[in-house]
Amino acid sequence: MANKLKEEKKVPILPGPKSIKDIIRTEKYIGRSNYVGLYGIAIASGDKNYIQDVDGYWYLDCLTGASCNILGYHTGIEEIYTSQARVMQHSCFPYAPNEAALELAKMLIEHSPGHYRKKVLFGLSGSDSVEAAIQAMRKYTKRFGVVSFKYDYHGSTGLSQPASGFGLDKGIFPHSKYFRHFNFPVTLQQEEKTLEKIEKAFQTGTVGGVLVEPIQGDAGIVVPEQGFLYSLYQLAAQYDCLFMVDEVQSGMGRTGKLWAIEHYGIEPDLLIAAKGLSAGYAPISALVGRQEVIDTLDPAQHLFTYSGHPPSCKVATFVLDRILKDNILNSVVKRGENLKSKIKDIQSKYPDIIKDVRGVGLMLGIELNIKNNPTLTQTFCYLCLQRGVFFGYFGPHNNVVRIEPPLTLTEEEVTTVTDVIYQVLDIIAQNKVSGEVTEAVKKYCLGIGMTENK
Repeated sequence: MANKLKEEKKVPILPGPKSIKDIIRTEKYIGRSNYVGLYGIAIASGDKNYIQDVDGYWYLDCLTGASCNILGYHTGIEEIYTSQARVMQHSCFPYAPNEAALELAKMLIEHSPGHYRKKVLFGLSGSDSVEAAIQAMRKYTKRFGVVSFKYDYHGSTGLSQPASGFGLDKGIFPHSKYFRHFNFPVTLQQEEKTLEKIEKAFQTGTVGGVLVEPIQGDAGIVVPEQGFLYSLYQLAAQYDCLFMVDEVQSGMGRTGKLWAIEHYGIEPDLLIAAKGLSAGYAPISALVGRQEVIDTLDPAQHLFTYSGHPPSCKVATFVLDRILKDNILNSVVKRGENLKSKIKDIQSKYPDIIKDVRGVGLMLGIELNIKNNPTLTQTFCYLCLQRGVFFGYFGPHNNVVRIEPPLTLTEEEVTTVTDVIYQVLDIIAQNKVSGEVTEAVKKYCLGIGMTENK
């Protein structure tokens, strides 16, 4: 597949004609909230660590369907799904349990942090499992308040969206005193100030728990000050508040450990998993945590028709097993360190363009200096796309390049990524971005960013 990229001599103007048709159809048929397109290209297929758009262009996938397709494409996992579906496609677990769901629940309990009795609640997305965590927290502590962080992204449902600090709840939910968002500290000084403010919130007696991403994802791959999470964990315990970790993006091996929270020696009360849990083959999520907390929810208080869907659970069990047994975690550490090191070397040559390179494992971000060019990140990523590498971009101002490739990334593909980054930075540094590229970026590169900046 890498040869397909190398053989590409002419750099295309994207999107191609078939993608443009699909974007027109998207605008015609799909509610606008469902589309915040990065480049205006429509994806048709995938193979190993590459994706192909409907016009036939191939890209090394460094977004993985928003960090879902963690094992790449054509992995054989589709056969796992199909074989279970042939036996039984659905049982409605809330009415009649199935063995595939029970097997997955047991495996999640055995391989999640915490030396205490645990249980699992299944869902369909990260959003609804965050919802389950907050519901269980409120029922168990009899306190409604949630402490979370600015630019955290926890979902788009009734409790997960107000818990997010991304500004997407405006006009949907009334302001609530029960959701408090604090700065996510990246320095020791910021840590001290944040902990002081959070302790004051705890002292009101209204807060039931803390909801946190171990590494902020959509905020732009923000890694906390080294001791912050453990200090927060201890502080929460001091005030009998639950510690809830959102591992939707950072979990399933993305950082070189099965769960990112393991880097900090913390045993959370509740852990939320989704995205990579099924490697992109099925919508499934899970809340894993203390039995006494989860079982405070009454029967039928949190369930879905498709909870514990047999083929989805069978796939997730296979994915977990492969990550744990195929040396994937060690590979993520090695590839991640190499990729990050090479990008930092490139940063030293273009310090005026790259502000920061950060992240852990294969959850990496490149923050660009957008002070004089608000669309620099989109332009950078578009130029990389033309040269066969598909990045994402996010952050509060669309200012961070999102690098979350399959966990199966090879050394040759690491070199492909860094070669393209170097080429594109050289184009930008020499002011050689064409008018055609500028126009395409303006027209097709949307992204999320903060709604207040739209």
